[in-house]
Amino acid sequence: MKGDYVRVDDELEIYYEQAGEGENTILLLPGWTMSTRVFERQLEYFDQSEQYRFITLDPRAQGRSSKTSSGHDYEQHGRDLQSFVEALQLDNFILGGWSFGCLAMLAYIHQFNAERLSGLLMLDGPPRAAAEDNLVDWASYRYDDADGRLAFYTEARLSDPEATNREFAAWMLEDKSEENIRWLLDITEQTPDEVAAALNTTSTMLDYRTELRALEGKLPLWYLVRADHEKKVNDWAFNNTPSARVQAFGEHLMFWERAAEFNAALAEFMRRCWP
Repeated sequence: MKGDYVRVDDELEIYYEQAGEGENTILLLPGWTMSTRVFERQLEYFDQSEQYRFITLDPRAQGRSSKTSSGHDYEQHGRDLQSFVEALQLDNFILGGWSFGCLAMLAYIHQFNAERLSGLLMLDGPPRAAAEDNLVDWASYRYDDADGRLAFYTEARLSDPEATNREFAAWMLEDKSEENIRWLLDITEQTPDEVAAALNTTSTMLDYRTELRALEGKLPLWYLVRADHEKKVNDWAFNNTPSARVQAFGEHLMFWERAAEFNAALAEFMRRCWP
């Protein structure tokens, strides 16, 4: 596996890593404040592949990408992704997003369409950030923020980042060991707190359900979510994209904690996209 940079403009260099030398490419986007490091076990899995190439990147101001002064919304992340795709001349590839990486992925499709894609993976992330009831609707936040989640991940990230980041890291994990929490803290702390808050605040204005529905029957769709989201995602898929495969296991970081199970399911999805 190897890492490199793509220069987007005078302000932004995007760091990315890739493994494998195959013609068939899958590109996975990390979530809010996360980086390529969360996909280390997928990079290892594809490292010697002659059939597939696995790519992941650090969004602007996350990980090792440039800490830009502006552009901290997911529509801009979608434009950054278009620049990255053009720079690497990607075509006929599977695109996946994890967590709010799904918003960046759907923002790309909203602005530039899905003509280059062979398949789409929603990895425990919603097509919209906020809804009436996040216990029933496929969304992370409530419009009224009655549960305080939006305030916690925005205002508290600014006022008490240490406690907020620790709770965020623990929430993602099945195995809440200090070692695992410290590993995630090291990643999320690379994103400036003001950037993290801006991404969360602006996310609530986005709704890409229409873009996702439009892919029904056009691309293989796979929604892999943590176990306690299975019902609401199944319900949404049944009513909106009935061809989508819905699968659920583990917690938010299931692809890292249960890498063997995830990698096997990913390989099966790739065979479905490229028979």
